[in-house]
Amino acid sequence: MTTANKYKGEITRKFGGKDRTFRLTFDCIVKIERRTGKSVMVVARSIAEQNFSLHDISVILHEGLIGANGKFTHVAVGDMIIETGLTTSAVYAGEVLGTIFTGDDTEDDSPLVKVESQETTTPSKNI
Repeated sequence: MTTANKYKGEITRKFGGKDRTFRLTFDCIVKIERRTGKSVMVVARSIAEQNFSLHDISVILHEGLIGANGKFTHVAVGDMIIETGLTTSAVYAGEVLGTIFTGDDTEDDSPLVKVESQETTTPSKNI
């Protein structure tokens, strides 16, 4: 099993009885909009308001798996939704879609080095 890389927007959830990694690439986001016929903002709002369709949930999860290099058919994702449960799958879809809005959190274990200025004041020649 691969470990999710939060700095790439990946998340891992138990889906269809196994830990699976999800990631939305730019192409996946465009495909979500094309396949649902709605903007990602409208899809995200429908999930937040619990007014979503099974089709929207399945498309998000399918594209998220594909974005993480998964090789699943849409029908197989539908079967995993049934096995996992619609409510849990909808939560996962919201979390997957949420990764594109929140970005990555900078934490102590971030691979990016924080730069600190040792100088507390800026010298000025206008004295």
